[in-house]
Amino acid sequence: MKLAGWLTGIYALIVLVGGIIGHLQAQSTVSLITGVIFGVLLLLCALGIYKDRLFPAYSGILLILLLDAFFTYRWLFTFRFFPSGMMAIVSLATFLIVALLIRHHLRNR
Repeated sequence: MKLAGWLTGIYALIVLVGGIIGHLQAQSTVSLITGVIFGVLLLLCALGIYKDRLFPAYSGILLILLLDAFFTYRWLFTFRFFPSGMMAIVSLATFLIVALLIRHHLRNR
């Protein structure tokens, strides 16, 4: 599950940096707070996934799915591809890859 941990960590950094950039460009405090909270939680999940723990794996998948739902909603509401549409696609891809990697790992136990 090391690859799933790395992918979750990279996604967490994208969310964290995106929240900071959203704050700097649009003066959005909500973007900063949610970006930092979700980024840190996903980094902790990535560490747990890397250490082959199941609870962080399921928690990480849930967090990624929540972010995907949020970004997809924003994309459909605003019809602006950047940043909502891009993050919706990145979130969906991350969700699918991490979920499949964890499923593959569980089947091979």
